[in-house]
Amino acid sequence: MKILKRMLIGLLILAIIAYGAVSYNLAKSIVRPDVMTLEQERNWLAERNLIGDFDNYSKEDYQINGYNNYTINAQLIKAEDSNSKKYVIITHGFRSNRNGSIKYVDVYRNMGYNVIIYDVRGHGINEKTTVSLGQLESEDLDLIIKDTYSKYGNDIYLGLHGESMGSATSLSVLAKKPNLKFVVADCGFSNLYDLIKGAYQENNLSILIYGVNAVTNLGYGVDMKKTSPIDALNNNEVPILFIHGQNDAFIKPEHSQKMFERNNSKDEIHIVPNAEHAMSRQVLGLEEYSKIVAKFLNDL
Repeated sequence: MKILKRMLIGLLILAIIAYGAVSYNLAKSIVRPDVMTLEQERNWLAERNLIGDFDNYSKEDYQINGYNNYTINAQLIKAEDSNSKKYVIITHGFRSNRNGSIKYVDVYRNMGYNVIIYDVRGHGINEKTTVSLGQLESEDLDLIIKDTYSKYGNDIYLGLHGESMGSATSLSVLAKKPNLKFVVADCGFSNLYDLIKGAYQENNLSILIYGVNAVTNLGYGVDMKKTSPIDALNNNEVPILFIHGQNDAFIKPEHSQKMFERNNSKDEIHIVPNAEHAMSRQVLGLEEYSKIVAKFLNDL
């Protein structure tokens, strides 16, 4: 009997150690991800003919003092009209970098916009640091918005565009009530905890969410429940265009649908047939994707 008891205790200890180890590794992959280099992202776009006329544009690299004095590396792609007062800030997705935003540059520059792309904290050529997929990043974006007004004047016409994590960031910043004319939110999630929990449930690993959230919270200071773009929509007045791929298996289109239903400002939602995660721009092509964005902006 004593031997059996010891065996059970030993198995329990091993199970706890294994649970902790798996939780730690999964948590680390979320908040300290291995990210793509600028060159890798650029090559990925080039292979899919998504660079467009980017190389022909006048550009300016600069830095922004982000949240807690974290340095953000950014790039301004200037409009053809040097007197243009229209600006858009594009925020890329998880593990990507500012080059991942290149595929959207022509959408806005063809409409006369100056385009700002940047490396989200922990990504690109920024210093390695903890990533929260929207919570800390929205603090940075709020400062980028303020920096944009400071640089180019309080009379500019400014909007946001975000993809995936970038969408979550662009929506989360709305809680701070920044001065914005629009947000285009492509394939974003409504709440990070719910997103990760749903992914584990689909693989019959629901129990892992508790350990993973404990590690991200206690080990890295990131409570996944607080990365909640849908809650930032309470009392929102900024117009939002939601775009989501119908075949998105990573962030299901129901996330955008829920946020569309929660939001009370002027908005639209477009579910793109045959598009997987972050692939709506590629599936639709530049012309059709641009038509959706242009129509929404022209109707404001």
